[in-house]
This record gives sequence, C-alpha cells and structure tokens, in this order.
Amino acid sequence: MKVLSIEQMTKLKELGVDVTPNEECLIYSSVVGDGYKLKYGQSVCEDDIKAFTLQDVMALLPIENIDIRRNCHERWVMSYKDEITFKSEFMIDSAYQMLIWVIENNYLKTKVYEKSST
Repeated sequence: MKVLSIEQMTKLKELGVDVTPNEECLIYSSVVGDGYKLKYGQSVCEDDIKAFTLQDVMALLPIENIDIRRNCHERWVMSYKDEITFKSEFMIDSAYQMLIWVIENNYLKTKVYEKSST
C-alpha cells in the first residue's frame, strides 16, 4: 500500500491539516537521532504523524467537483472544475497535488488558511 511520504505529510501539517494519529494506523514515528520511521501501531510520541493513504486524501477533497480518470499514457489525471489538472503515475500523488492546490486556493478550509483569509 502506497502512502504519502513524510515530506508530503509535513507539508500538509504546515498547511493546517490535522495529521495527528488518533488510532492504530500507519504512522511516521519520530525516532531520536534517526528521523522518522514508517510503522503500524499507536502513537507513543506527540511528534508522530499519521501516514495518509489514498482514502485519507480523498476524504479531504471536495469530490463533487473533481474529475478522476486514467489517460492513454497510464497516468492518473485529476481535474477540479476544469480549472486545474494534475497528472501522476500513482493516483495518490495526483490526489495529494490536488489537495495542496485546493487548500492553497481556499476551496478547503484548514486552521492555517482560516487565519490567513480573514
């Protein structure tokens, strides 16, 4: 199962998305001196970050306005209201790119973007 990388999860956290693991799941656990390690379990450290799956990313997107398809070049294509399109070999990467765009363009409110738009 492909999950978002620690760098992608950190970017989402910076944008105000709640990445706190609140159940037993795949997490990036902070290990002193070694950075983050991907593991399955419960969070034991406040620095632990949930590893989002495609389902987690899709749950955040305003699906009613997103077109998802696979093109002839074996790329996943996601379009939002015909305004923007993202393509990637993996659907989760297209969904991640779309999520960043949706947040930065205020189509999805997060803690950070609620503050900056007022």
